[in-house]
Amino acid sequence: NSNFIRTFLNWFIAFTIRSQSAMQCCLMNAIESVKSDLKPRLEELLLHLNETGQIAATAFFTKIFIDLDAVDGEEQLLELFIELSTTAFLGIPFDEVALALIDDVLMNAEQVAQTFSVDDSTPQ
Repeated sequence: NSNFIRTFLNWFIAFTIRSQSAMQCCLMNAIESVKSDLKPRLEELLLHLNETGQIAATAFFTKIFIDLDAVDGEEQLLELFIELSTTAFLGIPFDEVALALIDDVLMNAEQVAQTFSVDDSTPQ
């Protein structure tokens, strides 16, 4: 009986460690996918902001871009999206092209945030 319990506990511990490792790997793959999708959008926005001399906006979105590059976890990604959500309150005037590019970045971030916040217990 004690051998069964010991064997079961060893199996359970090994299974738990493998499961956590697999989940961490999937999460990292998801984060890398988000980064690879969002980076070109931010690059296009930064290129436009630089070409049109929108210095304050360039500074803000350069910081976002650098922070995105450093993201290595879900919490950091959420913090980045929260920072992105402050765009409307910066008091920086944007031209129409910049607004369209910013909307694209924000919509993408919103979709990602919703995907990450889906709870398995929530019916779809």
